[in-house]
Amino acid sequence: MVNQTLSEQIYDELYQDIIYQRLVCGQKLTLKVLKDRFNVSHTPIREALFRLSENGLVTYYSNCGVTVTEYTEEEIRQLYQFAAELDAMAVTFCQNNYNRIPLLLDLKENIETAESLLKEERNIEWKKYSEEFHKIFYRHANNYYLDESAAKLRARLEVLSCMYYKNQNVEKIHKGHVAIYHKVKEGDFLSASNLMREHLQYDMVYALKAYAEYQSNHHS
Repeated sequence: MVNQTLSEQIYDELYQDIIYQRLVCGQKLTLKVLKDRFNVSHTPIREALFRLSENGLVTYYSNCGVTVTEYTEEEIRQLYQFAAELDAMAVTFCQNNYNRIPLLLDLKENIETAESLLKEERNIEWKKYSEEFHKIFYRHANNYYLDESAAKLRARLEVLSCMYYKNQNVEKIHKGHVAIYHKVKEGDFLSASNLMREHLQYDMVYALKAYAEYQSNHHS
């Protein structure tokens, strides 16, 4: 296991707390509370908060410090619109003939593992493979700038996806992955990229609905 610095450990713990809403959107995070919780100096906490801010998970406000990021409906729409275009671009960047077989093998393994987990109703473990499905295209696209752009969105998308990864949605999400995989297998990357856009639009709808319910539950 790679040894982590204090700031990395704090970052990872706060990241998980935000992703799974143990720290809710809009909640204020103070240095004093975090210092008492982790029993460390302010420096590693500030470093962790800076990384969380870079990933869009916390927001600095001059008058009230740091809060867990909240979203508006328009921000969610723009987030998924941009993610859809990046994912579609990643698909098209994989058209190189030398990439196709390794790409197909990775996608096939991902799909088969995800299907097994769904059958066993292991949705939490399935979530990892659902997210990995998208990352596979970026690995095989092998474009640093494309991957860098997508990486900045992933944390924010994961906050929202954790809200809508429920039984009524996971089967539909998986079917979307299967449809994209089959188009890639046929060598029809244009259709695959269009399906990826459509897939992210459905995710956007799930996210908007889930976040509205989340706000209602936490502000009632």
